[in-house]
Amino acid sequence: MLSQTASSPPPRVHILGLGSIGTFTAHGLLDIPQRPAVTLLLHRESLHEDYTRNNKRILLETVDGQSVGHTGYDVEVYRSGSWYSLPTSTVTSDTIRHLIVTVKTTQTLTALRALKDRLSATSTILFLQNGCGIIDAVNDSLFPDPATRPTYIVGVVSHGVTLNRPFHVTHTGAAAISLGLVPRDNPDPTPAAEPDYLLTLLPQSPRLNATAYPYSEAFQIQLEKLAVNAFCNPLCALHDAQNGFLFTLPEIRREILTEIANVVLALPELRNVPNVRERFSVDRLEGTVNDILVKTAKTTCSMVWDLRTGRETEIRFINGYWVRRGKEVGVPTPINERLMEDILQRGG
Repeated sequence: MLSQTASSPPPRVHILGLGSIGTFTAHGLLDIPQRPAVTLLLHRESLHEDYTRNNKRILLETVDGQSVGHTGYDVEVYRSGSWYSLPTSTVTSDTIRHLIVTVKTTQTLTALRALKDRLSATSTILFLQNGCGIIDAVNDSLFPDPATRPTYIVGVVSHGVTLNRPFHVTHTGAAAISLGLVPRDNPDPTPAAEPDYLLTLLPQSPRLNATAYPYSEAFQIQLEKLAVNAFCNPLCALHDAQNGFLFTLPEIRREILTEIANVVLALPELRNVPNVRERFSVDRLEGTVNDILVKTAKTTCSMVWDLRTGRETEIRFINGYWVRRGKEVGVPTPINERLMEDILQRGG
């Protein structure tokens, strides 16, 4: 349980990214009886106008059709290179101890660069995103020194959430969030102030249904989701199709999942982890994909929408991750490479 005396203020959690998952997470944090203080980090002024129009609340439509609104959030807006606390419009440079990042992987470096001076080795960043590999990119670009970089937590979200408009979401499918504390590279780090606070906090929200796992387990959950996305997202996007279209591609499915399984079995992080071979067998991965496609046959995945609207896709952090890791461990990934190239040639 969280330790907090009656006189001490609650720890503060900052949320960067107010799309469907960020909004859902911000709402879920205020379901906790011993609430944290929550600050919404808004990267443009119009989002604050949307928040004001929404009566300064986050509204969630539950899976059983109820509307639940939460108020009491603090807000900061990014203007001309500085963060401003509202409603006072004073510049703030306070250190951020607990940050939840839910922006798309393609936007993460730019978004975090605006917060870099407020993050340190005493900070913890939870990444609730699709894809893999963003932490390596963050370290390379923003925190190259292991002694001064933040502590990281990976998070895998399997809930279904739809953003109806800013600060208003519908919980379309109740599932879970899986969390894992990423081991630090340096052997004698400056510890984060409370490195396990978010790992303790999120599981207290019934709606978020989060569980903290050892990193090796959270990493495998992340790779399972990435295997599904590496098959589903680019092929649906290239054919401008709903998920059900993928039932017509059994040969390609098996080929791409075979590539992925071969990469996973060669990863050094999983070398001494039991049951990896069984967990990432091609037959089991195919079963996982089929189960998801049956449930989401009428769904149009985000990469389809990205290509339709000319937005950058997350392909570099989905199929691109398998390509990069394959090269590292000497496993060819020609199908993942071709799919990534095809998406990039389409402008994604």
